[in-house]
Amino acid sequence: MEDKYLFKVVIAAIIFNSDKKVLLAKRNMKEDVLPGYWGIPGGKVESRGNISNILESEIKREVNEEVGIEIKNLKYIESHLNESGKLNICFISDIYKGEPKPLDETEEVGWFTLKEAEKMTLTPHTLERLKLAYNL
Repeated sequence: MEDKYLFKVVIAAIIFNSDKKVLLAKRNMKEDVLPGYWGIPGGKVESRGNISNILESEIKREVNEEVGIEIKNLKYIESHLNESGKLNICFISDIYKGEPKPLDETEEVGWFTLKEAEKMTLTPHTLERLKLAYNL
């Protein structure tokens, strides 16, 4: 019998503004995982049954919950399985509606250049993902 692998799926969306700065969100200090770290908006996929385009639906929901914006034009850029058994999937997207603000698990948001982001305390794999996105 084959082993079945179970893992959590985590999704994130890299969002650039017209000045080619990227939107990053600082995790709330009350969070259990990586409090105070800066990262790309996103979160875990919460399965709700048989839903078409579940990754696209869930990343839109997560971004809206965390930073209060609607996104569009999702483009897949990368995925990896991390050490803790989480499948991380990253997209690039555009803002469709709204102005980013801290909500839910986020205490601060801002637009940053890649050079500025390199000096920040970032969640794992964020810098690698940003470098990928800037080179597309």
